[in-house]
Amino acid sequence: MPTDAKTGQSIFGHHASLYSRNRRPFGLTDNRVVPEKCSVTTVTTVAAGALVDNLSDSGDPEKNGYATGNARYLHLQIENDGTGDTLALWAYNYVFGSWAQLYLPHGSVLQLDSADGDASAGNTTNDRWVPALWTTINGKFMVTISIQGIDRIGFVDDGTLGNMVVRAATSTF
Repeated sequence: MPTDAKTGQSIFGHHASLYSRNRRPFGLTDNRVVPEKCSVTTVTTVAAGALVDNLSDSGDPEKNGYATGNARYLHLQIENDGTGDTLALWAYNYVFGSWAQLYLPHGSVLQLDSADGDASAGNTTNDRWVPALWTTINGKFMVTISIQGIDRIGFVDDGTLGNMVVRAATSTF
C-alpha cells in the first residue's frame, strides 16, 4: 500500500481517518508531528500596469502572473509590519487574453424595490463586489479566496512595497 512521503503513513488509511471528503463536520483529531513541512511558496509582486497580457515576459516572469491550474481556491498569507503597503489581486483567463482586477463578493443581498420589482437606486450588482485589496496588515493575515478556475493570478503592489511578504497556494477543495 502506498505511503505518504511526509508522514510515512498509509495514504488510504491515513486520509480515511481524516474524513477529508466528507460534507459533515468532523472532529480535528490528527495532531501528529509532521517530520517535514512543505516548502513555502513566496510570490513576487509587481507594480500596477506591469502585468503582461501576452504572457511573454521571460526576463521578469512574475509579470506573467502565476498559473493556478484552474484551482477553485487561492490560499493567501500576507505578512507585514503595519506599514501602508497595499496588495491587489488581478485575474487572467486565457480566453479573454488580458488582465483585470479581481473583485470579491461583498456579502450583501441585492434588494428589490417592493413597488415595481426593479433594483432600487444604489443597489446595482456593482455595489455588491469589492476589489480584492489588502492594505496595512500588521502581523500575519490568512484568507482563502474562491477563484473559480481563473487561469492565472497576479499579485500587484502599490509601488511602496516595504516589508510585505506574500505566500500563496491553490487547492480544489
